[in-house]
Amino acid sequence: MLLSPVRIDARPLARPLAAALFAALCPEAAGGELMPASLKDRLYFFSGVDIARDTAYGWAGMAWAPFDRMDREGVRLRGQAGGGHYDYRTQAVPGGWNTGEKQEGEVLAGWQFLRGAHALALYGGVNVVDNRLQYPDPGNPDQGTQFGAKFVVEWFYRIDERRTLSAALAGSTADGTMNARASAGWRAFDWLDLGVEAGATTDWLDESARVGGFLLVPLARQELRVAGGWRWSSDSDDGAYGALSVFMPF
Repeated sequence: MLLSPVRIDARPLARPLAAALFAALCPEAAGGELMPASLKDRLYFFSGVDIARDTAYGWAGMAWAPFDRMDREGVRLRGQAGGGHYDYRTQAVPGGWNTGEKQEGEVLAGWQFLRGAHALALYGGVNVVDNRLQYPDPGNPDQGTQFGAKFVVEWFYRIDERRTLSAALAGSTADGTMNARASAGWRAFDWLDLGVEAGATTDWLDESARVGGFLLVPLARQELRVAGGWRWSSDSDDGAYGALSVFMPF
């Protein structure tokens, strides 16, 4: 599912990204000085935007380790919300293209396992997805509000002080979505990581894949990540993609 650049409305994406960038640039205001001692090293916040030829999507979320620090094995609770716009091909509407607006949220609980240089997190929970289409499309099940179950698996491996691998798999019954991604990173300098990434997504209407690279810049206790590459889609035009995200542990 995707969106034409001339129709992108950036307003739903601006607030979470602005908050994330503010926290990254002003860690003392975002929680470094104000965070209660009971929550120190038990929270992380993440936010970002992803834009391709026919889609724009923004998200923000937070994870909490209620009983111990984030770098220890144990229970994890996580919530996330996001939204954006997309265009997709269909013969059911005038002109052969339809536009949708998507909003979604999720609440997950899980456990992080630590084994040497490996970290594995398993989550399960519920999510809600709301799709509003410009024109009614009888062949599109992604219309209205739908609730479902969701699972997430995340893996991280530190090969040595400079090299890392990561992968994730997620699925939801609310909209039949499955998403997989993987990346490999290398610390070129103390202030810069370089890497490559790949991903694939499938749902009731669309199958897409992407391959690209990323730059990761540590900012105090935060990380700013910029990625870009090429995206293929079964229901829209192929084209470049770009993503900007912020990760902030507290």
